[in-house]
Amino acid sequence: LEIPVYKPEVDPNAFELEREEGGMRVKGVSIERAAAMTYWEYSQSVRRFQKIMEVIGIDQALREEGIVAGDTILIGEFELEWED
Repeated sequence: LEIPVYKPEVDPNAFELEREEGGMRVKGVSIERAAAMTYWEYSQSVRRFQKIMEVIGIDQALREEGIVAGDTILIGEFELEWED
């Protein structure tokens, strides 16, 4: 009899920050998916995306890394400019 081994799934809200040339790279399943699904031309969609970043904790993590207005944030294939 073989006993099944259950491994916890990776937290979809987990993310990591990585400084790279040109800005700060944010990697994570849900934030990259959210970026891909955002209609950047609509301010309402952009506000929703900002809220997601706050809820997941990315906003705070970026501030702790010393991000300042005008810095570039890279998420998936998107480049965003940090505003405070």
